[in-house]
Amino acid sequence: MKLLLSVYFFIFATIQLGLLIGISHYIGPKSRSKPNPYWLTALVINIIGLLLFAIGILLTADIQKPPGIFTFANVLFYAASIFQGAFFYSLSKPITRRLWWGLSISIVVFGIIFEYLRLFISFESRTVFAVSVYAVVFAWQIREAFLINQKLKLQQLRYFQYAAIGEAFFLLPRLIVLLSADNPIRSMDELPLLLILFTLGQISMNTISFIAIWGYWSERLAFENSKTETENEAFKKVLAERETLIASLLRANKTSSTGALSASIAHEINQPLGAIQINSEFLQRKLQDENLDRELITRIAKDIAKDNMRAARIIQTLKAIFTEKYAAISDSNSVIEVINSVLLLSKSNLNQKGIQVELEIENNLKIPMSYGEAQQLFINLFNNSIQALDSLQMPTKIIRIVGIQKGDITEIRFEDNGQGVALDQQSGLFDLFTSTKREGMGLGLWLCNYIVTRHGGRIQYASQQDTGAAFKITFTASN
Repeated sequence: MKLLLSVYFFIFATIQLGLLIGISHYIGPKSRSKPNPYWLTALVINIIGLLLFAIGILLTADIQKPPGIFTFANVLFYAASIFQGAFFYSLSKPITRRLWWGLSISIVVFGIIFEYLRLFISFESRTVFAVSVYAVVFAWQIREAFLINQKLKLQQLRYFQYAAIGEAFFLLPRLIVLLSADNPIRSMDELPLLLILFTLGQISMNTISFIAIWGYWSERLAFENSKTETENEAFKKVLAERETLIASLLRANKTSSTGALSASIAHEINQPLGAIQINSEFLQRKLQDENLDRELITRIAKDIAKDNMRAARIIQTLKAIFTEKYAAISDSNSVIEVINSVLLLSKSNLNQKGIQVELEIENNLKIPMSYGEAQQLFINLFNNSIQALDSLQMPTKIIRIVGIQKGDITEIRFEDNGQGVALDQQSGLFDLFTSTKREGMGLGLWLCNYIVTRHGGRIQYASQQDTGAAFKITFTASN
């Protein structure tokens, strides 16, 4: 019996160790998403507790006076349950220093009391104490899991609640079986079979609860990965103060420039998604017909795939903008491709405001910068022209982009037929926090200048007041 019991605990420890090994690739420093440290700590110390308990069983001759290893094992079990409760608590509110000290002291007090009971009191008394404490901790875990799942409504958290309730359910039968024994239990062979079964059932529920929490974390990771990755990448702490400031301004400009296109972006994404929805419903109805028109179904499927690719291109364009790293690495990208990606985002906005876009760009014309930087450059120029033209009452509003190669010089000219910039404002047009618009942040043109000059190019304001705005960007082959 002693050996069999020990094997059971080793098996449960091995199962939980397998779970820990399975998530080890999320623990490394290069992992973007990591499991909650409270739950991970609970899993680690629970595995150690199971291993110590299994060894303690083999070392025990008299259950009434077991070796001290049982105290360590039970303290680890209690600490694991505390960390599990702290895990759920931390999902809705921070663990304060006061609460942390309170939980830590409770672990120490539990160990002192359990050790005293091990040395001077009976096995039955130790069990009653441990079961009573676990009942309180399980109630806390279930309550915190219930509160957080009222907001999240995740199935895996419900599984944990069921497992925790099941774990608590096995506590009372253990006490009933133990207290109903006529004589004190001295050896492992004298343990009632029901007591062993209820104990193993409790540990099974404990293992399931850890699996459920990992399922919750996997569910959360899957949910996060399903979203479009539009968040800016955090600054690198190793950058110098100047680079940190520049990166901060770049991030602010991204939010500002793409915010100006937000309605257009939403419209452009909703169009293919709406078409996919209509075609999907139509396809489902046609599939129920007895005489299937395979040519029609094939055409509908191609339309769905086409609309899906359109939405994917828009999302990929946004992703390139928001995940672009401004590292000092030059690249070369097609001017027409970059501008087409920007037009993909701003098409609806341009149509709504009645602005025409004329392109005269040589097909093989390249711009010596990364794709994301080139997008930012043209998004800012487009936003400037759109805002300038939107306030004007005129029959024809035009944005014209000309790109040519003159020998070793690449020249791109970005023009609109608005009112242009006043003469007294042209000298500081590219200065930081200088804006010609009331709502402007003074980042757009400064950023354009920063992007162009860091790659050896030059950007100039190239028109007079009342003749529209024109910006000329030039790069030489030597640069």
